[in-house]
Amino acid sequence: MWKMFFSAVKIFVVAAICVLGVGCQETGGVPEAARYPDGMYRGAFIDGDTIQVNVQFTLENGVVTAARFRHLRRNDDYHQDAEEEPYRSVVDQYRESLDYLIGKDLRAHLADLYHPERTVITEVDGYSAATIRSTKIISAIRDGLNRGVYNY
Repeated sequence: MWKMFFSAVKIFVVAAICVLGVGCQETGGVPEAARYPDGMYRGAFIDGDTIQVNVQFTLENGVVTAARFRHLRRNDDYHQDAEEEPYRSVVDQYRESLDYLIGKDLRAHLADLYHPERTVITEVDGYSAATIRSTKIISAIRDGLNRGVYNY
């Protein structure tokens, strides 16, 4: 009798966890069950009370149709129109990472940014640490999704 009771409790707990979204299978870094409404989203990666990456992107049927940075920063402002090294390479890698998502289904391709060697054409070097930056972009996008459609 106790064995049946504990089996039923185990099934209930697993079902409850899946309903809450914890432990459910994910696709591309965005929960498969997630359906985000069409519209413009804004999100940020903030560290040490400093906005480091702030993105704005538009979704239509789950596909990113537009994306841009509203702000880039790490200790120094990266100046999005930087012409001098090392900032130029940094800004180029940021842009390439974000631009990679345009025209793609966000659920299927967000996790691709964890592999900048596949998404960034500009040489990935030790100084610019593209892997670290790409995770900031992913965090900013997830923040935007969590906030919902931006109403301006």
